[in-house]
Amino acid sequence: MVAPNKLYAVINPPIIKLLRSPLHGFMSKNTMVLEFTGRKSGRTLVTPVSYFVESGRIHAFTGKGTTWWKNVAVKPDVELTIKGRRLARKATVVVDDAQAIANAMDRFLRAVPRDAKYSNVKLLPGGVPDPDDLRRVAPGMVHVHFPVGDL
Repeated sequence: MVAPNKLYAVINPPIIKLLRSPLHGFMSKNTMVLEFTGRKSGRTLVTPVSYFVESGRIHAFTGKGTTWWKNVAVKPDVELTIKGRRLARKATVVVDDAQAIANAMDRFLRAVPRDAKYSNVKLLPGGVPDPDDLRRVAPGMVHVHFPVGDL
């Protein structure tokens, strides 16, 4: 089995290229490109991220073990490519509020159910995220959100 980081190094570049192309439509409903500045290197870094829009915010989640959110927490001015549009936004990073993260993840996983397996959350009948799983995983998750603005 290929290690996840090595797998992402192979699959992310074509996904990013697709999301930035005129053919983005088949993926851009709930996957965006996040471009940010490395906190140590100062280099521009890019990653595809699942998202959903609710209440005037663009919401994304990742595990605390990943590194992209740490860069965004230190340097919150980012560029998003969503549905073929490039947008400058300021990120808000929520790390240590497990209840708020669980609540937001519940809504996120209802909107983007394919991410449930990556979050280790079981979906119950009707696509409802298992509340026990949400409580269990929320302390290890990070909620990053951005204003919708003129999306």
